Amino acid sequence: MGTNQPAGQRLTSHGLYTDIRGEADAPALLFLHGGPGQGCHDFMAIQGDLLGRSVRLIGIDQRGVDRSTPMPEGASLTVADLVEDFEAVRQALGIDRWAVAGQSFGGRLALRYAAAYPGRTSAVIFENPVWDLAASARAALGPIAAMLAERGKTEAAQAAQAAAGSGGQSADALREAYIAALSALGEERESFFVPSADTRARLAEVRAAHVQPDGSAGDEGSERHHLAIIADPAAQEPVQHLLAGLQVPLLLIVGGHDPLTSPEQREAFRSAPDGQMLEVPAAGHFVHADDPLQYASAVSDFVRVAAGNLSGTGTGPVPATGS
Repeated sequence: MGTNQPAGQRLTSHGLYTDIRGEADAPALLFLHGGPGQGCHDFMAIQGDLLGRSVRLIGIDQRGVDRSTPMPEGASLTVADLVEDFEAVRQALGIDRWAVAGQSFGGRLALRYAAAYPGRTSAVIFENPVWDLAASARAALGPIAAMLAERGKTEAAQAAQAAAGSGGQSADALREAYIAALSALGEERESFFVPSADTRARLAEVRAAHVQPDGSAGDEGSERHHLAIIADPAAQEPVQHLLAGLQVPLLLIVGGHDPLTSPEQREAFRSAPDGQMLEVPAAGHFVHADDPLQYASAVSDFVRVAAGNLSGTGTGPVPATGS
């Protein structure tokens, strides 16, 4: 057996770069990256072969991002467009139902897709999701302020702490304060998201091996994607209320050192009819990179059990992901 589609092709009329790992008849899992505009390369480099042992993993660079085809000049892009792109990929691959995993802003997209296409979704995995941009920004400002204070950047630390403590600010104002605080961290910005030096070294190695094929949107396209999506009012609206309407198994994976999935967002997850939560205490924003084996094992088991429950039959033992 093998995949019925080669890895590294572009699908749909928008030329979405698609990386597929695993057997064609294994339960399908779509991965949605965050950013917006981050691309799926890092995730697939770390998790592709691990998850591909037991599921059919499909990673895409979203419209106009990284290895996908550039968007035409002047083209618009909305969150709703992205949701329709994901559905177009499912149709192009001939998949009846699939599980959907989203990391960070991708968790918001995964929730929007599952709510729009419940009949095509078998399960949803959220990794440190951002369902409410304002709540996430407010929750992040305190820890960033502490990091700034430790580094002697007193003025920036005080500004971040003041923004975190003030009530009634708009999502735009909180996001601007969050971006300003991150910028003040300078080269140490990544350590906020990835506190582990070992993980930062692993990601640096993965990124150094990244290749963009001819016709790629590249970094410029990824930035255009980011700006277009952030400008869409739908990107600012809280979406956690959609959780209560989902009737499929849900898994929330959070890192112990990541504040972006704020307490009120975690509480909203508890309203979901069929939700489980996994906290990885030593992990930051990228659990799949901080603890690849635990992430792969949890996600593989979850996706396969969900697929077995939907079909009415078991999927058998799950292969070990760490051997």
